[in-house]
Amino acid sequence: MTISVTYDPAFGSATVDDYLAFWSAGFVTAGHGYSNTGGFSNGTFDGDQYATHGANGSDYAFIADSNTANGLHYVFDPSKAPGDNLNHYLWGSLDNVSLGEVLGGGSGSDFSLGNYVVSFNGLDLDAALGAGRAGNEVQGVIYGLMQGNTSALEGVLDNLLASYGVSTDSTFDAIAAALGGGASSFAAAEAVGVQALPEDLALAA
Repeated sequence: MTISVTYDPAFGSATVDDYLAFWSAGFVTAGHGYSNTGGFSNGTFDGDQYATHGANGSDYAFIADSNTANGLHYVFDPSKAPGDNLNHYLWGSLDNVSLGEVLGGGSGSDFSLGNYVVSFNGLDLDAALGAGRAGNEVQGVIYGLMQGNTSALEGVLDNLLASYGVSTDSTFDAIAAALGGGASSFAAAEAVGVQALPEDLALAA
């Protein structure tokens, strides 16, 4: 699968790293540990998508998505200690990650995001049952995002983008050009035109 990046044109002159820092600051820290560990779109321990929003009333959120039906899974084994490498981990196929604000959907329907949405598609990460936590990129990316930490996602993106001569230090427009595509605006921006660039990103751009 080929990587693609979908973003509002307002973010074109910002780097991916700028955006990830902006999102991380808004997310603050995961709902994880604040009785908000997120959930699957259509199941309890399995689903097509996994999503959560930030703690303390933050509207910032992420969606981890698999192109495979019920392609993401969570292992909870009460017979093992909570800190066991083979307990409390995610496995399956992680193909797409979307970041933004205003999480909707779930309870049997696909999740959605309403504002400042950026999607990284074609990540093509896989982890098998029994992979545990250590060395598991699916676990690393999703659990990192649950904590507002984008480092694992950045590493995956940099590896995928390297062959196109760009990286997360590049602007969205430069990445779009390198990938042979252009910016795509979301339905949320159609009625009002291009969404205003958040102040933090405007200063960075």
